[in-house]
Amino acid sequence: MISVIIADDHTMLVQALSVALQKSGELEVTGEVSTLKDTFSAVEEKKPDVLLLDIALQDGDGLEALPKLKKAVPEMKIIMLTMYAEAAMIECAIEKGAEGYVLKNGDGEELLEAIRQVAAGNRYISKAAEVLLQDNKEKMPQLTKREHEILELLVEGMTMKEIADKLCLAFETVHSYTKALHQKFDVNNIASLVKKAIEWHIV
Repeated sequence: MISVIIADDHTMLVQALSVALQKSGELEVTGEVSTLKDTFSAVEEKKPDVLLLDIALQDGDGLEALPKLKKAVPEMKIIMLTMYAEAAMIECAIEKGAEGYVLKNGDGEELLEAIRQVAAGNRYISKAAEVLLQDNKEKMPQLTKREHEILELLVEGMTMKEIADKLCLAFETVHSYTKALHQKFDVNNIASLVKKAIEWHIV
């Protein structure tokens, strides 16, 4: 039996989900919680195989708490179960240690398969989330090594003159690269360029 804790602040959803999952005969729901505080207490006490974690909880952000939850129970697998259908959210969750990402508008069988997969040590991204990631990847600008290097320094807050000095390039060269970056990101200033690069997790 795979032990599961559900952390979500929609009580009716949690109760329905708990019943549906346990009907499979493969899972045991050992906890139902609606706050981050209770989530930490439950996982530390029960040490489930899998935690189904929503991003928006009553007292905080599940995404931000993810690394701490992993640290609290390292062997526990975490699946983000959420309505947030955004590529940046999915990528952030994976970076922070989530083994799975499933959208709430998916079907029960997909969630069950996600639990099976992560419990077995695999990663699982739901079909709808995979489509979002693919669409996001396709719109990503293709950068040269030098453009990426300059973009990273711009994100760090360096001016074009400071970048030119650091990379031993002429100011005009850095300016040209920056103009090229503006065109690739469809922006007209450095602040917008930096914002988009961070949002898209390019740097």
